[in-house]
Amino acid sequence: MITNQSSKTVKLFKSIHRNKSKRVETGLTIAEGVRLVTDILSNEQSRRLVRRIIVSESLINGQSNNNEYQRQLTHWLDVVEMESRQSKEAFASGNSKADATEPVAINMGTEQVLSACSGTVTPQGVVALMEIPLSFDVSTVSASAKESTMPPFFVILDGLQDPGNVGTLLRSCSASHVSALVLLPDSCDVWNPKAIRSAMGATFRVPIIDLTERKDAMDQTLGILDRCGVESNRVFAATMERTGDGRASIAHFHIDFGTSGAAIILGKEGEGLRKEVRNAISQGKISTVFVPMAEGTESLNAAICGSIIMFERMRQLSAIQSV
Repeated sequence: MITNQSSKTVKLFKSIHRNKSKRVETGLTIAEGVRLVTDILSNEQSRRLVRRIIVSESLINGQSNNNEYQRQLTHWLDVVEMESRQSKEAFASGNSKADATEPVAINMGTEQVLSACSGTVTPQGVVALMEIPLSFDVSTVSASAKESTMPPFFVILDGLQDPGNVGTLLRSCSASHVSALVLLPDSCDVWNPKAIRSAMGATFRVPIIDLTERKDAMDQTLGILDRCGVESNRVFAATMERTGDGRASIAHFHIDFGTSGAAIILGKEGEGLRKEVRNAISQGKISTVFVPMAEGTESLNAAICGSIIMFERMRQLSAIQSV
């Protein structure tokens, strides 16, 4: 039982919530909430990333165990506890395998401790400390894209910073079979606990290629896409109806997403696309796309715009499959 709000464990949770530098230093992030933690534990791949779970007394004692997700959470906590015990026993006997699951610490915590470890105003009684998986290897993404029966499709975030928007886009990526999400410099940290909450587990299902530290990120991106079967003229930056240099943009439903690979670039909220992307447009290296809107509408939220384009692709793929 953790009762001290000033304990090292609680301080670690707090610092990971607050600081990207701490997340980078430790390689850890946080997932919280009954449904999200349940979904993570029920998937073997994401369950392997969990290192510590803190559960409130009321949840673990069943006092508020009144819905299906809480019952499922209790079941998966039992599974994790069993796997951790088996892992410890195997290690002690010298029979531990190279890919063995690392033991997970499961602690009860007071309501005050859960509140201190949580990033929400009204904590749901469970928080999980998790390893941040490595950025996906390009060769792995390339091989997967080429093996897929669907044309490859990539979503590229150019400085998008709102965790809610990024989480929403990740959910749409997961729901529409996107090959990978690519992060350009100044983009939101997808391992920010706020973004993880918003993505509802999609962060652990969608391949993520992190180029936020690369000065040549745009050139790197075009090279990666080429390796994955997406030519530069099939890269579409989301704009208004006309681009800054007067070039006409293409309506999203006029682009063939069903038979050829493609990628879309979504710019920063309020500021739009960075100079390197605008230069690529003006030089004719990449194309542009827009989502038609009613007259007088200034713009669409980036997450809505991206999701509309992703599901237009899904519509086209479904139409092809039904023929």
